[in-house]
Amino acid sequence: MFFTILVMRKKYWEQKILVLAFAFTVLSDFFFVFVNTLDQPVANSPLYGMLGFVGAYATLIFIFGRHLNFNKNTILTLIPFVLLFGFMFLNLRKYAAGYMFPAAIVLGIILCVTAAVMVSTIYSGYFSKKSAYLIALTGCLMFFSDIFVAYTLFHPDYAKFILWKDNLIAATYVPAWTILLLIASEEELYQ
Repeated sequence: MFFTILVMRKKYWEQKILVLAFAFTVLSDFFFVFVNTLDQPVANSPLYGMLGFVGAYATLIFIFGRHLNFNKNTILTLIPFVLLFGFMFLNLRKYAAGYMFPAAIVLGIILCVTAAVMVSTIYSGYFSKKSAYLIALTGCLMFFSDIFVAYTLFHPDYAKFILWKDNLIAATYVPAWTILLLIASEEELYQ
């Protein structure tokens, strides 16, 4: 996907900056997935993968949150994500040790804000209806993908290969970033 977004024609500045978010996901995917194919283990690879997603999500917050007024609607949009993350965090906190505990909190906060900002584009009035709904769907898919990944990273029962769990991750992660590719090629991004 990264090479696709690099070469596609982009009309708006938001689409051009999306390249940076995809670059961060390449870094994250290397440390979460491809590092497992190496002969030698890479120390702290999950932390580096998380840092890549922090960069990607910070980029998405910058792109989609610039024209958003943080008001009651935005806070109400944030609440369900915080509640779901809080529930997941309470279930997994006993398994998070060392540097992974604060890293999970930071990534979780950024993930909740990213999802809320992306869903809030629906009522921001800046993006076209079609684009706003696609952006909102992407935010939700990313949120749930990372919830599933958190269980894989921290819970020992889910750390091993489980087909349904890995399918849930792929069924949320791949469409989320594919929809962002559609947004990057959208001819009528604004209202």
